[in-house]
Amino acid sequence: MMRILTVLLALYCPCLVFSASAAEPFTKLSAAYGTITSGYSVMWVAKDAGIFAQNGLDVEILLIQSSPILASAMLSGNVGLAIMGGAAAVTSNLSGSDLVLIGSLRKTSSLSFLVTTKDISRPEQLKGKILGIDRYGGAGDFILRLVLEKLGLNPDKDVTIRQVGQSPVRLAALQAGVIQGTTLSAEDKVAADKLGLPLLLDVRKLGVEFLGADIVATRRMIKSEEATVRRFMKSLVEGIRYYKTHKLETMQTMVRYMKVKDPALIEAGYDFNVQEYQRKPYPSVGGIQVSLEQISQTNPKAKNVNIERFFVLKRPLNARFPFVSTHRRTNLLSKITG
Repeated sequence: MMRILTVLLALYCPCLVFSASAAEPFTKLSAAYGTITSGYSVMWVAKDAGIFAQNGLDVEILLIQSSPILASAMLSGNVGLAIMGGAAAVTSNLSGSDLVLIGSLRKTSSLSFLVTTKDISRPEQLKGKILGIDRYGGAGDFILRLVLEKLGLNPDKDVTIRQVGQSPVRLAALQAGVIQGTTLSAEDKVAADKLGLPLLLDVRKLGVEFLGADIVATRRMIKSEEATVRRFMKSLVEGIRYYKTHKLETMQTMVRYMKVKDPALIEAGYDFNVQEYQRKPYPSVGGIQVSLEQISQTNPKAKNVNIERFFVLKRPLNARFPFVSTHRRTNLLSKITG
């Protein structure tokens, strides 16, 4: 009876038989992010809005707090792709790993707001002060050091940089005077404003490209699973477009992942990302260069190194960035974003 039914379906509904046979299973992928911040939220949105699924991916999203630890997880093969502070990938690459950037969600840091105690109103007043970060060697550490250098301060001599913890702990320490400054995200700045803590600097005004929300893979992953990597990038591009046009749905997703109920905080993060996310998330080559300049102060290997080793440059079709292009004359990102 089953055989007769199959034959009848083939005769009268060939499209059904074709669809069933042509259907491909979802590709499982573990993708991680390094900290709970709105800056990485497009990956959550791509998951919740079904965009990964539409591109044939079953993505497990993992939180691994700390870029160096996340880099190790990728090198061990436990994580396939990640959105993280790219400086950790550059440092790892300098040490001999095959981590590379394949994209950057933005060219600014999520920690774009240097907030201080009320007695500080000028950058030179930071001298002798204690400044807080989340973790030594993490993205926050790197960004704060770079900002201090741009302000004409030596991060190793002019200030004390102390590992304090995540932003709620740093805000409490700042309010209590245990530290006198820290860099915060847009949503954390809302909390700082409510506490009356002043903004010393909007880091974006320095005009410097930063690595901070970068899409990272190993060359091994790119070589062995190029189609999966390409579908992941396509999903993120489509996710950015969805993100910018579906504010309510996006903010609902942000609430769920960030576990923050204050709508003002969520909206501040959303508005910042809408402004800063690149429609075409090419790797931030400028950000890599800035990172190398900073790393070279303590690591001689970063001097006079070929910058092309840190991001994917070519593919057989000579498209400049393989995971945002499908043909040398037809750019995938242009097709998606219009």
